[in-house]
Order: sequence, then C-alpha cells, then structure tokens
Amino acid sequence: MAEVCVSRNMDIDGGVLGIQPWTTPRHVLDQTFTSTGDGTVTQLTTLPGTLLIDSGILTWTNDSPLIAHVLLRVQRGYRNWRVSNPNAIQIRDRWTWRIGGIDPTVPDPSSTYNGQSGAALDVGADVNATPVKGQYWEWEDGTMAEDWLTPVPPGEDLKVWYRCYVWTPPPWSNNANANDPQHSASVHNTRIQMIAFPSLDTEVTG
Repeated sequence: MAEVCVSRNMDIDGGVLGIQPWTTPRHVLDQTFTSTGDGTVTQLTTLPGTLLIDSGILTWTNDSPLIAHVLLRVQRGYRNWRVSNPNAIQIRDRWTWRIGGIDPTVPDPSSTYNGQSGAALDVGADVNATPVKGQYWEWEDGTMAEDWLTPVPPGEDLKVWYRCYVWTPPPWSNNANANDPQHSASVHNTRIQMIAFPSLDTEVTG
C-alpha cells in the first residue's frame, strides 16, 4: 500500500482525499447586541459617560491544528441624536481583545476609542444670556469597521469585548434651547462577527 503525505488542511477518509472544515473562511461568531440606554440624555460631562451597549467577553477557540487569521467585523446600526443650543453630544465605542487565558481589558473609550459620532450646536444667546431656541437633529447611516487580529495559535482562545457609550462634552448649559433643553441619543444595536481564515501548513505530515 502506498504511503502519502498530506497537509493538515487535507483529509483522507476511506481512501478518498478531502479537505478539512477550517480550510475555508468561516464565521465562528455572529451576535447582535441591542442598546439598553437609548433615549433622553442628561448631563454627562465626565468620560466615559453612560453605557449603551456591552457585549461582555466573547470567546472563540481555534479548533484547527494550524494558526487562524481572524477578521473582526463591528457592524453598527443606524444612529440618531438630538442636541440643543449650545450643548454637545458624542457617542464613542471601543473593543479590546486578548489571546490565551487572560481576559481583555474593559473597553473604556475615554482616551482611546475605535469610533465616535456626535454633534454640537451654538447659535448664541439673548441679552439675558439665555441660549436662544435651537435644536439639531442628525441621523447617521449604519457603519462597519474591520480589524485583523493577531493570528490565533491552535487550541488557544480569542476573547473580544465591545462597549459603546454616550456623553456630553463640557461645558454644559442647563438652560439650553431657551430653557427647554432637549437631548437624546439612540444607537439601536451593534453586530459583532469573527471570521476565521485558514493558513498554509508549513509542515507536511505523513
């Protein structure tokens, strides 16, 4: 009987040559997280602000005998917000990740963040220093960000953590919009995907 050497990306079953499931790109994680804090926004001039979405720690274990290249996709739903003269609203998100038994750090977008949206409005005040009437609305289409993570060794865990916050950058006027402050923000949801891509087998087994 002939002996042959095959890559670990291949398989021989009953004399038939095939390929292993990890040899093609595959979705290994796909979850959507809904905001728990959409709606009215109050004064939040200290970062990171109010937590809207928290994915918690998402884990995938590389079940192949070769390293896996993982593409992280963060698909943000459409967003909308309203801000009153002369205030500002900003939405920030961040993700962190680790390989191995150590958990990723808590995603805090105070100084480093992956994405931000927001607006400010300042159209002046009357002679009594009361901000004149003025409100700004914005609707932002959904967006997607991709991040190639460090290759994951065989049998190791990849852990990802995503969070999204809203805050109101200072200064803040309690008498905005002629003493009728109107502020709100909604991020709706975020979809997190991990796509594992194969790697070449640099050693051939027989």
